[in-house]
Amino acid sequence: MKIKVGFVGCGGIARWHVSHLEKMDDVAIVAACDVIPERAEALAKPFGARTYTCHNDMYENEDLDAVFICIPPDQHTDTETAAVARGFHIFVQKPMALCMEKAHEVADAIEKAGVVSAVGFQDRYLDISDSLIEFLKDKKVGLFTGAWVGGVPGVPWWPIKAQSGGQVVEQTIHLYDMARMYFGEVETVYCASGKGIVQGVENYDVEDYSSVTMTFANGIVGTITTGDYLTEAAPRNGLEIYTPEVRIEYELRSAVRYYSRTRSWEERRVRDQGYDCDRAFIDAVKAKDPTAVRSPYKDALRSLAVTLAANKSMETGQAVKVEY
Repeated sequence: MKIKVGFVGCGGIARWHVSHLEKMDDVAIVAACDVIPERAEALAKPFGARTYTCHNDMYENEDLDAVFICIPPDQHTDTETAAVARGFHIFVQKPMALCMEKAHEVADAIEKAGVVSAVGFQDRYLDISDSLIEFLKDKKVGLFTGAWVGGVPGVPWWPIKAQSGGQVVEQTIHLYDMARMYFGEVETVYCASGKGIVQGVENYDVEDYSSVTMTFANGIVGTITTGDYLTEAAPRNGLEIYTPEVRIEYELRSAVRYYSRTRSWEERRVRDQGYDCDRAFIDAVKAKDPTAVRSPYKDALRSLAVTLAANKSMETGQAVKVEY
């Protein structure tokens, strides 16, 4: 049996998912929807899929098993709730909303419908992350630091905070999600930020840089820095974790390095975590098992909550309790 898949949003991230799904013999891409017809047609053509400019038209006219929703963060209207109401399983690109009210509305609809949901936190499927989680099981962690510092992505909506949520919400959320996976739930955040370095980017109103200090329910303290002002400088993306025995460096989607006073070792990524994330979702759809994915919508919204709390702290200058 082939799982019939439709896409809402046919830009770069959708094409990335297509590059995985087209390798799966049990998947058929049958429909594509985008407000720009040419983008829908470009995605659909290799598969002979039908195209739409309205997601509700696609939902009404297609017998779908699953929908990949790959739209800008501010464009989530009834895209999810209308899909799950028809019994379609959904994969939603992060960030899945820009406010917790919308995220909870979708989470409630998913639970009521009993469908499989997944959010695009593909790094939960990293092989090097699996071994790191195992390594940390009997270790005490006091501190960790993280960084997602690079340049401004080349999509028109990204530099507009009302559309993207800003860099913490749209990009660095991957590190916040990993921190939750490694260390548990965040209780409070405090964020300081600044502007003035980035020039010449049309409609730019996001922060150039920020630093967030978090306290976790288990007492761990972590700091994650974010920046988009690098031009010629090499980017820095990853985490550094401190245990009494070993200092650990996680280089984003590449390697984990372990350092003690007497030795060091490295584990490099072997598997494609993006493919594995999509494969897990398809397998969960086939099994109709909402528990078979590592980042279901109801859990992923907790990572969103941490980043939205960071934004609130940015605005108020005060420490903020995370409201899940």
